[in-house]
Amino acid sequence: MTDDSISASAGDSQAGTGGGVVNRRNVLKALGGAGLVATAGCVSQLSGGSNQEWPSRQVEVVSPWSAGGGADRTSRAVADAAESNTDVSWNVSNQTGGSGSVGMSAVANAEPTGHTLGCTAPEICLFQHLGIADLGPDDITPIMQYTQMPAAIVVRQNSDYTTVDEFLSYAENNKVQMANSGIGSSWHMAGAAWASEAGIDVQHVAYEGAAPAITATVNGEADCATVGAVEVASQVRDGPLTALGVMYDEQLESLPNTPTMQSQGVDIVIGSWLAHFAPPDLPEEVQQSIVETYNTVYESESFRTFMENNNFMRVKRGPEELQQFLDDRYEFYGNLVEELNIQA
Repeated sequence: MTDDSISASAGDSQAGTGGGVVNRRNVLKALGGAGLVATAGCVSQLSGGSNQEWPSRQVEVVSPWSAGGGADRTSRAVADAAESNTDVSWNVSNQTGGSGSVGMSAVANAEPTGHTLGCTAPEICLFQHLGIADLGPDDITPIMQYTQMPAAIVVRQNSDYTTVDEFLSYAENNKVQMANSGIGSSWHMAGAAWASEAGIDVQHVAYEGAAPAITATVNGEADCATVGAVEVASQVRDGPLTALGVMYDEQLESLPNTPTMQSQGVDIVIGSWLAHFAPPDLPEEVQQSIVETYNTVYESESFRTFMENNNFMRVKRGPEELQQFLDDRYEFYGNLVEELNIQA
């Protein structure tokens, strides 16, 4: 099972988006990137009709999941780099709930001045299919995708199962509780797809982000968690977690000793990606100014260093390519929800 939004190219590479696929063994693979090159500091016309420079006041970036997860950490890295390249402060707030729909909806409903931005992920392509929220790719203004994150399944180090085979044997006679970052989240979808491919039943347990899902696994509240590989890399390396496998087509630098699921007999490649967006009806000039700032951020030494030091893949899509990618993913996830009969 392969998600066409996940590919084996992990740098500033460019990959095709592909269409929504429905074949059971080819349902899941791609997350590629493309880029723009520009500079910051454009003068834009904000809503209300007056010409003034963007940004003219503090910019807020809303992370729709809890602190400590990939969306939160990378958004703070973006904000730090952007603050160094603009004349205003940048703040990141965490507005959680509804598998990310609370925070994303807050941004989608904000005034389209460019001073409220948000982080999004595959969930924006899932909400409507699952009836979680009336929010989809057509309700936002895309800015830039900047990373992708293959999924991993982790367990406590002192678990009775430390390999996929041991875990599957355990699951044959026990009800497995699998923690995720929210019902209908990208990690819920990854876990459900993995369980389907592996032929086991699991009980999905929702938390308000990857960080609390990981904590629940460490504390024994859940048997395992499906999260981003990079989000658990330090805890796998230093304890107290063991990664059973990564849902990718090659081993990852962030988890160099963790085998792929494919090599262990579960043929699946799936994960997540992160992008920033603005409210709908954003004036074109303002969008361009924001994109120019984000191009500068993406190439900045501070952002590059953060991504490299924390094992985040750098993958870039500008607004036009990102919009097409979102439309493709919307169709893909609609097919996946129907195929796996996933309900919120």
